[in-house]
Amino acid sequence: MDTKTGVLKAPLIPEDDVLYIALEIGEHILRNGGEISRAEDSIIRICKAYGAIHVDVTAIFSMIALTVDFGGAHVTSTRRITNSTSNNLGKLSKLNNLSRYICANLPTKDEFREKFNEIHKSSEISILRFVVGNMLAALGFTIFFSDFSAGFSPEILLGITIDSLLAGALAVPLAFISNHLAKTKTNSMISKFLVCFIGGMLALLVGKVIPCHADKIMIGNIMNFIPGVAMTNSFRDLFGGDIMSGLFRLCTVLIDAIIVAAGYAVAILIFGGVV
Repeated sequence: MDTKTGVLKAPLIPEDDVLYIALEIGEHILRNGGEISRAEDSIIRICKAYGAIHVDVTAIFSMIALTVDFGGAHVTSTRRITNSTSNNLGKLSKLNNLSRYICANLPTKDEFREKFNEIHKSSEISILRFVVGNMLAALGFTIFFSDFSAGFSPEILLGITIDSLLAGALAVPLAFISNHLAKTKTNSMISKFLVCFIGGMLALLVGKVIPCHADKIMIGNIMNFIPGVAMTNSFRDLFGGDIMSGLFRLCTVLIDAIIVAAGYAVAILIFGGVV
């Protein structure tokens, strides 16, 4: 409503386009590790920037419900979030900047899509970066969890070096397998179990051929699949008052952790070792 004339103002672009832009931003904030409150606040600000009088939005981990009053007509839309989430903080930062741009410049739907696609393309992680990242993480965690209690003798340092290099080498095929399963949209639980089972199997088989510590190699690689950041996000939502989303995230994290442990445990039971 115009505060000077008291006349209701129509939205600057079609109402459906406003809801589409707001829901796209909210969905991808959640999918890339953003807080529930951040997604809801961005949606409210975008809708009001386009002329909304009142905005009711409820977001949880898997769905956003939005009702907007444009001064005469209430428009409602929901968005089901079915795709897997990640913690792409770089993309999250760009989405926040895009939200500010939308509120300041009020782009049309086509202009929004153009800028959104630019963010999506620039934030994609290449397979090379993904593989190298997994390799370095496995190598580093193997060193971190190695036993230094006996000192730093040349024999111990040599053993740790061998273990870490083997962990980094085994992380390469696991990263390719994980990336392939993600592209084929394989069920995330089945995908994680298979990758962890293969990781445990390869570590045990390598341990039978090369003198090394298969347990340290498995620990190094398992850290690539532990949902530590997701667990932190679940407690963040709980402490922020979003109980439902926090519990949803926490349950998902606990199930993922059980699946990871089960994949390595089955490999150990089949190929030898102690669970």
